[in-house]
This record gives sequence, structure tokens and C-alpha cells, in this order.
Amino acid sequence: MDADRKLEEAVRKAMIYDKRLSSQPIEISVKEAIVYLTGTVQFYGRAVAAYEVAASVPGVREVSKRLVVEPPGNLPDDEVANYVRAALDAHGEVIKEAITVSVSGGVATLEGSVRDTWQHALAEDIAHSARGVRDVRNRLAVDLEQQINDEETGYDILFAIQHFCGDLAAGIKVAVNDRAVVLSGTVAALPTKERAEHLARHYGALSIHNDIEVVPHDQV
Repeated sequence: MDADRKLEEAVRKAMIYDKRLSSQPIEISVKEAIVYLTGTVQFYGRAVAAYEVAASVPGVREVSKRLVVEPPGNLPDDEVANYVRAALDAHGEVIKEAITVSVSGGVATLEGSVRDTWQHALAEDIAHSARGVRDVRNRLAVDLEQQINDEETGYDILFAIQHFCGDLAAGIKVAVNDRAVVLSGTVAALPTKERAEHLARHYGALSIHNDIEVVPHDQV
């Protein structure tokens, strides 16, 4: 329990020192080195920031993501939908003509089709950033004619992870079977594990199993 209390205090201080989060009513609890974040934030980006800050604290094994996004102003759904469309229009990488947007209770639903999984992930990220959005349901279909070679995909994913994470990713392994990606191996900190999964999502996977184990250097 002592270690959990110290870890909770370290996470709390990290939140206070981050200008994006210092004024947010986020409740923090820790059990067996797993950080539980609850409460509300005004924007999805602040929820992401809270998870990243908590994960960056040494000793954290995992972050339980339980924050609720409550945008200020309670905008009408049709207005939120317009903000999502405008955000998509602002990005030339996304073919928005093939995407339909609907909003109910602040939750945006994306439907239609995109040419690849990069656009699939990008459209969701863009929608999350739009004003008034509480959450996003991504029902976009990826063009089935896009054939993905498992071996090449595994190589590309591993290359991307090693490129962006450097030596921190030396213990990561990637396997791909029928477009299902399995990440395994060991890393010293939770942010590296989460970054690896984030990168893998851009390479056409139907599913991702992140079995990477976090083993701090002092436990090796």
C-alpha cells in the first residue's frame, strides 16, 4: 500500500505541473501500480494528455482510462456534426466525400469508406478533436481490395516502432497473421508499450493484441 500511495502522489504532482491538466477535476487512485483516472474533462485532448502524463510516471504498470469528456456549452448535435465536417474538410489527407457524419448526445458516428487504414485512424483522430465531441464511433470501412502481406506488414510495423522509439523498443517483437497483429516482448516503461500499439494501428490490422510486458530496469 505504501508504494501505491507514493505512486498516487507522484501522478498527482505530475498532473498539477502540467498546464493542460492542473485545473481539471481528475480523481486519481492507484492499486498494485495500476493508475485509475476518473472524473470529467472538457476536451478529448485533455483526456489523452492525462493518460499520457500518468503513464509517464516511473513505476506505473498500466493506466485505467475512465475519464468522461463533457464539452462546455452543451452544443446541439447538428452544430457538433458541422464542426466535425469542418475539421475533416480542413485535412487534405482525408477523402471526406465518402464519409458521413451523424451526432447523437455529443457522440459522433463516422460511416462510409476510406481507401486505407491510415485514413481510418486519421478520420477518427480528427473527429475527436472537433468542438463539442464527447466520443467517436468509427464505422468507416477500409477498401477490401487493399491486399496486405502479413510478412511485409510485420516488418513495416517493427521498423516504425524502432524508428520512433529508438533503443527503448529493442525488446519488442511483432507478429502478423491474417491481418491480426500481436505485439510481444518487454519494455522498461508503459509509454513505450502504448506508443508501439498506437503506431501499429496505422498498418491495416484487423485487430491488435498488445502482450508487451513492462519490466522496469531496476527489476531486470
